[in-house]
Amino acid sequence: MSKVVTLCCTLLLLCSSVLQAEEPGWALFERVQQSVKQYNFDSSFVVFKGSQVETYRWQHGRKDDREIEHLVPLDADGVDILRRDDVVYYFLTDRPALVTISDSIKELPAILFQNSQQIRKLYTAVLGSSSVMSGHTAQLLRLSANDASRHSYWLWIEVESGFPLRIDVMSEQQTPLERWLVTHMQISPELPENLQRLLDTDLPEPAPQQAGAMLPPNKLQLSWLPKGYQLVTDPHIVPQLQQSLLNYWLLTDGVHQVSVFVQPSQRMQTQAYRDGATTIYVLSAPEHDITVIGPVSIEVAERLAAAVR
Repeated sequence: MSKVVTLCCTLLLLCSSVLQAEEPGWALFERVQQSVKQYNFDSSFVVFKGSQVETYRWQHGRKDDREIEHLVPLDADGVDILRRDDVVYYFLTDRPALVTISDSIKELPAILFQNSQQIRKLYTAVLGSSSVMSGHTAQLLRLSANDASRHSYWLWIEVESGFPLRIDVMSEQQTPLERWLVTHMQISPELPENLQRLLDTDLPEPAPQQAGAMLPPNKLQLSWLPKGYQLVTDPHIVPQLQQSLLNYWLLTDGVHQVSVFVQPSQRMQTQAYRDGATTIYVLSAPEHDITVIGPVSIEVAERLAAAVR
């Protein structure tokens, strides 16, 4: 009996030690999330996805209880993305503005904006070494996935401000699938004049959300979910896709989203490829094709597709 008690006490001490070791990492991560929501800043960053490179200018500011964020893709002409509080505007030169409800811009790294308590359930936070990046002292923070079904993150964070300087999305083999790298960053005490003008500009209100498309009844089921994922109830389906869909499931772990589409068979070959950290997997079956899109490994996407029955 005494051996059992001793073993239980040892396990409790080990668990307590692990949790205490993680706390400095999570404290730093909280600073990161606060920095991108609280500071007035003007920055530029690039995103590397294999041989693809995308460049952006990113500004953010707060005034009283209002928040504004401006993202400009520098490689795409005539595109402006603006967020005021929880309304996001996509301005395009050749069509009316698209207005959506969201408290973040989806083109920015989701890990910076999602609920930190949910992220704690999915990852272990471990501090790494410090280094110098573009004249800034940066602390490495590893968010290691607790399950192989999701990618890990390595973040390099400016020690003084807590601002993220680089984020690598890591594969199961700990090689970078996608890299987000800040090339310029300036934090200021005052809201920049251009953001003040955008804050004062009259903009259209978001239209009432229309009901998504309805799919015809069918007996297809998704019989397996990756660990930590749940099905989103009644996911919105774009009406333009209604004609080509037999079924659709949207999965989320509270941080990431994975889509599973079922369409009539086009007799395509089964194929899999990656766009940065996003896997696109197509399984061709005799009666239908199944497409899985999301930030999971190819093995997980393959198992999801096979779970449609």
